[in-house]
Amino acid sequence: MQNPNTPHQLLLKGIEEFNNHEFYEAHETLEDYWNTLSGDEKELVQSIIQAAVAFYHFGRGNRVGARKLLLRAVKRAESVAECTLEIETAPYLEAIRNSLLTVEADEPASTMQMPTIRFKGHCI
Repeated sequence: MQNPNTPHQLLLKGIEEFNNHEFYEAHETLEDYWNTLSGDEKELVQSIIQAAVAFYHFGRGNRVGARKLLLRAVKRAESVAECTLEIETAPYLEAIRNSLLTVEADEPASTMQMPTIRFKGHCI
């Protein structure tokens, strides 16, 4: 049985893929986990999925799709509490807001600072 204070294996795998810029894979992994959630947890994972797909689109030159998904990801991340799923949500939110600014400013992909999602040690 999983310890309720330990992040789920699919979440850990999806976050690792996201942090390694394997955005398509992260989206697939996290979608499987997302289907088991509700409330703030579901909102946060949906935000991460949307951000992953946005970065995938951005890397393929689809700025319109990236902007649309980053807007949704920001809105969802704004609605959840810090430490949801033991994740540092404030730095994640700040990073995807900055990513959105890069997309909206039509800056080159090389200037995009990709977020790194971190778990809070004091939450686990």
